[in-house]
Amino acid sequence: MRLLFYSIIILTVVLAFVLVGQVVYWTSRIFVTKHMAGIIHWVFLGTLVLVIAIASVVGHWYTRHQLEVKHVDIVSAHVPDAFDGFRIAQLSDMHLDWFDSIQGHAFYAQLCQAIQQEQPDIIVFTGDLVTIQSREADPFRDVLYDLAHIPATRRGEGAFIPVYSILGNHDYADYTRLSAREKVSDVQRLCHLQEEAGWQLLRNEGVLLNRQGEVIADTLSSDSASNVANGSTQRIALLGVENIGEPPFSTYGDLKKARQIIADSTEAPYSILLSHNPTHWRSEVLPQTDIDLMLAGHTHAVQLKIGRWSPARWKYPEWGGLYEASLVRQHDGTPLKATAATRPQHLYVNTGIGGVGPRVRIGVRPELTILTLRQQ
Repeated sequence: MRLLFYSIIILTVVLAFVLVGQVVYWTSRIFVTKHMAGIIHWVFLGTLVLVIAIASVVGHWYTRHQLEVKHVDIVSAHVPDAFDGFRIAQLSDMHLDWFDSIQGHAFYAQLCQAIQQEQPDIIVFTGDLVTIQSREADPFRDVLYDLAHIPATRRGEGAFIPVYSILGNHDYADYTRLSAREKVSDVQRLCHLQEEAGWQLLRNEGVLLNRQGEVIADTLSSDSASNVANGSTQRIALLGVENIGEPPFSTYGDLKKARQIIADSTEAPYSILLSHNPTHWRSEVLPQTDIDLMLAGHTHAVQLKIGRWSPARWKYPEWGGLYEASLVRQHDGTPLKATAATRPQHLYVNTGIGGVGPRVRIGVRPELTILTLRQQ
């Protein structure tokens, strides 16, 4: 499977070079002689190859090891009083095979240290722990444990920052030749690795959290239902769905099931959805729900970004950073969703830590996002 994937990448690059070369050559022929056009053609291609080679070397040996911490404020009048200033550390797309053991442990030690310095209230992981199979996580069991045991210094001795996670499209062993039963077994093993480390995996389910980021309910008891219905400011809802993606990516998620914990409330609490693929925001979250904030990953910004531009935008309207529904427009120019009179809805797309294919990140450093909820 990996060989096929890399072969497709190489073939695509070669065809792109041929196409670009021909465009340059025949455009030059309009203005110069055939001989000069040939020189321009080969000089252009040589320069292009050199630039890509240098960028790839830097992207492999430097950029992909340089953690970037981004701070983002999520402003909404619906943020409860008690949660004004609530901080969420988002990680995504670790793809643990992205590093060998020595490199990986050094990088993740740096990541844990950065999180400890930031002291968020919770840590969330938005999918793609591995790339092909669960065994890729075996050399990093201690890393998973360390991420779930980062001291929460503001809560006193012995307290740790809670970690909540979901599965991404690569976490289902769909890119293997395993049988259906073997795939199920592999997914269960991956889930067990997370839970064993102390992560709370949300598989089409939701929980209510208190101000300390701890679970206070995973079902709507009569007391919790009453508090939610009365607009209690002492809790928020954290929802997690399994992967919901556009073809050819797998779909296992059930948003209706995940929302069950708040579905019967007359006034739902501030709600945060963990959903791996950002296309889920347009396809279901906005048309059918009033979820306040969705956190996603998946795109990696295709591991290439120049300034604020990435070719990821050709496939994903929302590929990296913060988006607000009332500010985003459809292809015909009409608003994506009119939210001015209701509650604003936000999406944040984390460009991830690892990647798929060549171990190169050009202009896209591994990302740790610190999102802070702010009352408007």
